Amino acid sequence: EFLGLPYSPPFLSYKRDLLPLTGLNYASGSCGILPETGSPFGRCLNFEEQVGLFQDSVKSLQQRYFQILVDFSNYLSKSVFIVSIGSNDYINNYLETSLYDTSKRYTPQQFAQLLVYKLSQQLERLYNLGARKIVVFELGPIGCLPWITRNNKHTGQCVEDTNQIVSYFNNMLPAMLQNLTTSLKGSNFINGHGHGVGYDAIINPSKYGIADASNPCCTAFFNGTSGCIPYLRPCNNTNKHYFWDGYHPTEDVYSILASGCINNASFCTPHSLKDLVKV
Repeated sequence: EFLGLPYSPPFLSYKRDLLPLTGLNYASGSCGILPETGSPFGRCLNFEEQVGLFQDSVKSLQQRYFQILVDFSNYLSKSVFIVSIGSNDYINNYLETSLYDTSKRYTPQQFAQLLVYKLSQQLERLYNLGARKIVVFELGPIGCLPWITRNNKHTGQCVEDTNQIVSYFNNMLPAMLQNLTTSLKGSNFINGHGHGVGYDAIINPSKYGIADASNPCCTAFFNGTSGCIPYLRPCNNTNKHYFWDGYHPTEDVYSILASGCINNASFCTPHSLKDLVKV
């Protein structure tokens, strides 16, 4: 909306020879950075596969719209790439101890290091395909999700031990992104600091106009810890809720995070989105 572009449709909804120039969405529910993440819940596309689909798009777009290679390179260099991934590597992998043994094989620090390393490989691959402006968001306060808080004994609003596990990833992310920006000519890797604002909105909800920062808006499966039960009417005042279901924030919370990245260079560093499009 800020850029005046239509919402990016899912890549798989288009034929390869009819891809739009105004953006595509390669996201895949339940998947993550690691190939095994989310696999028990059905087929999904991990980040390496998503970048692979973008690679296919590059070839299709160039053949359809651009006769001169330098024009296509300029188009890609002005495009903004948004990467928000990694939460499922904890929710649908590391913390899902009944299905995965990763928490036995890796300490929280080692697992975060593995994720950051694998992520950096794919980000460099995006660069080699022509991406130059890449915004990468850190992970939100997973320890505050209803899926976590309702399934674990804890004091306070959140399970802080879980937030600590996720913090290792967030703490490693800035140095990795700075290293990529320094080593890859003409690149701008932006760090989206969503964790702090997301956490503050849960601890101090009234500050953000939120009345309920604990319960999902919709009636969700398994005592409000999972996805919404279909065909049941959700709460009337979605804008007063932090959580939509057991995992995801409401649109209003995402709007708070988006406006922070668009306007504030201390939220998305070192460039806000408003400044990034001018670079």
